[in-house]
Amino acid sequence: MAWHVFIPDSLLEETDDPKIRTYKVGQIARACSIFGVEHVWIYRAGGRDGKFIKTVLEYAETPQYLRKRLFPLTPELRYAGVVPPLRTPHHKLRGKPKVGEIREGFAFRKGKRVYADIGLHELAIVEGNVEGRGTFRIVSVRPLKVVPAKPLGYWGYRVHLSGKPLAKTLKKARLDLSIATSRKGRDVREVNLPPIEGEVGFIFGSPRKGVMELLGGEYEFDLILNTIPNQRTKTVRTEEAVLATLAVFNLIRRD
Repeated sequence: MAWHVFIPDSLLEETDDPKIRTYKVGQIARACSIFGVEHVWIYRAGGRDGKFIKTVLEYAETPQYLRKRLFPLTPELRYAGVVPPLRTPHHKLRGKPKVGEIREGFAFRKGKRVYADIGLHELAIVEGNVEGRGTFRIVSVRPLKVVPAKPLGYWGYRVHLSGKPLAKTLKKARLDLSIATSRKGRDVREVNLPPIEGEVGFIFGSPRKGVMELLGGEYEFDLILNTIPNQRTKTVRTEEAVLATLAVFNLIRRD
């Protein structure tokens, strides 16, 4: 089972402050990481911030020790320091290497050998012909050697900048269950929910337009739910809706 979150490229349209904009995206990253979201989709909704949102989300998902290798200094990341640490399983801390340990790394060729930065005090020799970011398993400590490996359990999310409207983005994702969030939707407490399994998508609107307004009737959802019934504020921000919605469904998740 994999969870997908869909957010608009107009997510940040209510603020021009670059620090606040970065922080809002960081909150999305944090919410998705807490509840094990594996795919974050950015759909076209008339905004101009798709690339910015994607960059900050990917920066947050990348282990700290790899960020300097993968992200050059750009205006988009000027306030990246306000992004909260995710502390997901692949965000390892420095320590003593252990045989069998799985770590995220970046492999590169140096002379006749391939080395990987896996966040330790020395580079690891890579057994295998692989370059770029990847997941590695330590097979030897002295000397430090690794081999390509598959992640164990939750290992972060992937970001997709679709460049297409919501309906086409949803079709591309090929979901088994689509759940739209709307204040006008059915009270989640009163709905007999189906099994939450397979490829599950949670769809969120923009600060000024709800999901149904953005969709224009081009896609039929399996569920349209109000996941924050009896809200005491006039509005709920998208990053708040993401956290609240995922928390509700996490209670019934079985995987």
